[in-house]
Amino acid sequence: MIEATLRALTSEEEVQTVHFLEKDGFLIYAYGKEPTEDASMNMTRWQTLMQTAEEGAMITLVMEHGYLILHPVGTRTLIVKCTRMANLGTVRTAIREVDWPA
Repeated sequence: MIEATLRALTSEEEVQTVHFLEKDGFLIYAYGKEPTEDASMNMTRWQTLMQTAEEGAMITLVMEHGYLILHPVGTRTLIVKCTRMANLGTVRTAIREVDWPA
């Protein structure tokens, strides 16, 4: 069900990985390939960063090899990693247009 919900986002060519996390760090959904040890450590950092942001804020980090977009979804966090060639407007729009089930 989550896979179908995120299909428009994961079908974007420039989107490398998508992770959907519970507040406690439990991984609900993962798309793409990323080394497990790197992902686990980084996701903890990213969740901490989300806690410092305004409620409902979408954060975009400029990284060495691309972009990272953090978006809160209720008590959960959506983490999207894109290439440097990504059209951020298109990716952000795809994130905002995700129709989350109630």
